Amino acid sequence: MSFETIKVVLVGESGTGKTSIIQQFAYKIFDQDCATSISSQYITKVMTFPDINKNLRIEIWDTAGQERYRSMAKLFYKDAKIVIFVYDVTSKKSFDELIKYWIPEVQNTSDGSAIFGLVANKSDLYEIEAVSTEEGMNLADKIKAVFQKTSAKSGMGVNNLFNNLGKLYLQPDFDYKEGDLIEQENYNKKKMKENQNREEDAESSPSVKIVNYNNKKQKRCC
Repeated sequence: MSFETIKVVLVGESGTGKTSIIQQFAYKIFDQDCATSISSQYITKVMTFPDINKNLRIEIWDTAGQERYRSMAKLFYKDAKIVIFVYDVTSKKSFDELIKYWIPEVQNTSDGSAIFGLVANKSDLYEIEAVSTEEGMNLADKIKAVFQKTSAKSGMGVNNLFNNLGKLYLQPDFDYKEGDLIEQENYNKKKMKENQNREEDAESSPSVKIVNYNNKKQKRCC
């Protein structure tokens, strides 16, 4: 069976989780100690779309985000069919750098035919987010990108990201939906409930007396 092969490139600041997103999509793994990429590398994956009876082989390129490697990145995304901009929801700087550098750089380098994705990664850390969902969606609308909230750690939204972009490439009139936003809301509610249960358990736990034999004073802790 033959497949069309296209290049997909992830760009963005160092530490935003580009490598982790690729590993989660390709291998269903998350490495907490994943090293920062210092060069461009890629993996190949075949995607099947049974509902439209089409297949696609994608070369997913992971580019280094450090400033000293920026000049090298353009060698990879200038002929990409899909470019995915990634930011970390807990880092306003990573979002601002997309606006300031990465997006204009790609727009000025590519031929204008590439499909864009905008990824709000580390969305499982919603309690300390520095970039709101609304800000992300507004930017996506501005650059005509598919917006997706993801968590490379839990896998949330990762498959949806590549499925939407792949199908949009094969079927330009495809009307993708932000289904993972509902998934994220459910995830947030679940985490809030878990935190609430932990707090209630702690409050109901009996106090325990601990004697400090060094100063002969008693302390109480829960």
